[in-house]
Amino acid sequence: MRKLNVKNKMFIVLFSFIILAIIGILVYAVKLVGNKGSKVYEVTSNTVLFANDSNQIDTKVGGKIEKKWSGDYYYLASNQDTYKLGKNPVIYESSNDTITLFGNNYQIYKDGNVSLLKDSVTLNDLSVPFFYKLNDRVYLIVANEIYNEDKSIFASKYLLVNIDKQGNASVFNDMLNVKTINPMSLYFGDYIFDIANEKLVANEKTIDLKLVIGSTNEYVVPEKKEDIIDYDSSKLIESYNELVNDFNKYTSNHRIKTSANNQVVQNNNNVVVNNTTNNNGGTTVNNNNNASNNAVQAKNKTNLIKKVSLRGSISYPTFIDVSYIVTDPENKYQAVYLLVTGEINGVVTTQKIILDKYDTKYRIVGLSINSEYSISLGYIEVVKDENSFEKTLVDNIEDVINVRTTKTKYALKIVKISNGYVYFNFKMSSDYSFESGRVTLYAGGNLLDELPLDAYAVKGEEGFSGKLKLEQSNVYEIRIEDAIYNGKAVKDKIARSFAIPMP
Repeated sequence: MRKLNVKNKMFIVLFSFIILAIIGILVYAVKLVGNKGSKVYEVTSNTVLFANDSNQIDTKVGGKIEKKWSGDYYYLASNQDTYKLGKNPVIYESSNDTITLFGNNYQIYKDGNVSLLKDSVTLNDLSVPFFYKLNDRVYLIVANEIYNEDKSIFASKYLLVNIDKQGNASVFNDMLNVKTINPMSLYFGDYIFDIANEKLVANEKTIDLKLVIGSTNEYVVPEKKEDIIDYDSSKLIESYNELVNDFNKYTSNHRIKTSANNQVVQNNNNVVVNNTTNNNGGTTVNNNNNASNNAVQAKNKTNLIKKVSLRGSISYPTFIDVSYIVTDPENKYQAVYLLVTGEINGVVTTQKIILDKYDTKYRIVGLSINSEYSISLGYIEVVKDENSFEKTLVDNIEDVINVRTTKTKYALKIVKISNGYVYFNFKMSSDYSFESGRVTLYAGGNLLDELPLDAYAVKGEEGFSGKLKLEQSNVYEIRIEDAIYNGKAVKDKIARSFAIPMP
């Protein structure tokens, strides 16, 4: 084996030194760039934080937001948890009504001009209408009032809009979380935002928002088709009576209420329709008409539009309000229902709920906090076979949406520590507040003091305030225990720790 001479040894040492120097320079450059781009933003329990994927991040323990060298923002919570926020997070400070946008965002003006805003921008006056494109199919609206056509959706100050590729929208802020499944427009100031088509109308000028950084929206305006049905009365009587009998069996098996039992009989050349009321009593009406005239009238009859549609939903911690519409001028829908899949009353199941055709809203209760649910709108319809002219009952699912219930909104604050007591304040939203419970104080796992929860004060403007007696320790924790909502125990953990320096 050849031995290395002095010259070769020096060359190897020099080469190794150069490699180490290059690695050191690269590490230093990466660290320098990261530090240079890292801007720290302090987060408190009054900060409402939305990540790039539109998820609301829990900030009750506080922390800070930092930008890494990759361009992504991170939330570093005080309890050492870390959340990746993406490149365009949004925060709302409830204490001073300000909104801060991070990353590169695009402000859209009434005349169609666009301004690129880099790094961060803070909005101090939320009564002035502003419109921003944050990312592909993600928008921010700022205005004193924001609402849709019928004002079933109404927000103030700000509203985030996240559009899926089919044109359906999720609209949300710290007080509202709505998923829509049909095209909708939002109105604010002098603007109209056509969500599905991604168009902004201002001063009679239409701005195509897809031209700003592009769009992966695949929504296409559906073509309207007119259905023409030619009624043949040759087998109407027999098939109709069979239909009524089948439907009575179906409603009996599925416990669907029906108000009438209609039978058709033939009397020579006349068709007699007997409308017999239910067991509650009533009158019987016989309509005698010429069968051939009826056939001509049925053939020339203009078909009326019928439809069922799931318009949207509003999420709360333990219930979801669903908005729907049923248009059925010829009374062809025998039943309209919801299928709800998820954890209901503590059990993962699918629940079928029969709806009132003449109503437009329904509240789904017994749900779990911050949980995912699939909601389907279906109907049972009378359908006639064009070949055999037989009528059957068909069960169809029209719309399906996935909705998540919200987290518990509350504020548990340490007001002051004085004369051997800790003074606290606990406040909840009037939409969801506990009916009863206990406020407890622990140190080292031992219960020191407790107070019964004042259910009325908790949801009031000032919240529930009280004091708990301290004992010798340096780390304490205030908890909300044995909380009851809607007659059931609440699993959500609500606690706040604090420390007192030892003398």
